[in-house]
Amino acid sequence: MHSKVIFRIFSSLALLGLTVLFPLTSGELKAQNSGDFPDTRINYIQYNRLSFRNLEEETHEEEGLKAEKLKIEPLTMIEENVARNLNSHWTWPEYTLDMIDSYSPFLFRTKKSAALEEVKVLLQINSKGRLSGFEILGEVDHGLKERLDHMLRKLPDCKPVPGYAYYNPEVFELTIRK
Repeated sequence: MHSKVIFRIFSSLALLGLTVLFPLTSGELKAQNSGDFPDTRINYIQYNRLSFRNLEEETHEEEGLKAEKLKIEPLTMIEENVARNLNSHWTWPEYTLDMIDSYSPFLFRTKKSAALEEVKVLLQINSKGRLSGFEILGEVDHGLKERLDHMLRKLPDCKPVPGYAYYNPEVFELTIRK
């Protein structure tokens, strides 16, 4: 009986710790606007030195996969928050934001890339939740482009958020600051 109480306390503290470690806010976008997309404060999350924004595009049901063709599993509380804040039917595993944030020193390590304050990348997610392509917004040197490519290849697949009939491709704007 005593071990069950300790386990419940430990579980509660662990959950509280995760929510403190991964604060997801929907505040103002502090990054520069690219001009191609309107300034929006919805469909947005910020985590340490990075931010994600879901760029809504019109999609048709025939472009997406039916829910029955995907392996849909329950999400953690953090993954649910990410999906809700991005207004998306895709979410990354909860460790992904920390992983991307940890790459910031690696990305901005050279003299040329250190002169930049941030880098913006459009991430194309296909109807299976996989990163199918990316586009760097703005001018970056060859080394930074290679380091971004390396980081993006390490990203896990997105998880489908339960409750949707179709899972369509989506485009996210990732902003990484040094």
